[in-house]
Amino acid sequence: MENTVYDQALTALKNLFGTPRPLVNKGGARFLRNGTITIYHTELAPGNEAEIAFNVHPLASAYRITPAALTSLLDECRYLTGKPTETNKVQNWPRIGFATEEDVTRVMEKLSAVLVK
Repeated sequence: MENTVYDQALTALKNLFGTPRPLVNKGGARFLRNGTITIYHTELAPGNEAEIAFNVHPLASAYRITPAALTSLLDECRYLTGKPTETNKVQNWPRIGFATEEDVTRVMEKLSAVLVK
């Protein structure tokens, strides 16, 4: 179910990555223009209000950084929130979990400092 944490994260992602497409199941949205990033508000780990999944290789290529550097950045972001995440066994993309609006602010500041064109 959509909530203020999800809405804040979605708005911040729009500022970084453009307009997303809603998921068919209405559980979130996907950004395709700069690699692939998906934000979810359903099927989350307990305690999370939103989770963002990152397709590392196309995203790293789009921003001209190595996949290892992007993975390291995502690890730092996960450490900032300290939240466990749900795992999609088909895609198995790294995820960052958000429980509060402060989580969103901290992570988006870190992401926007590195993922710039």
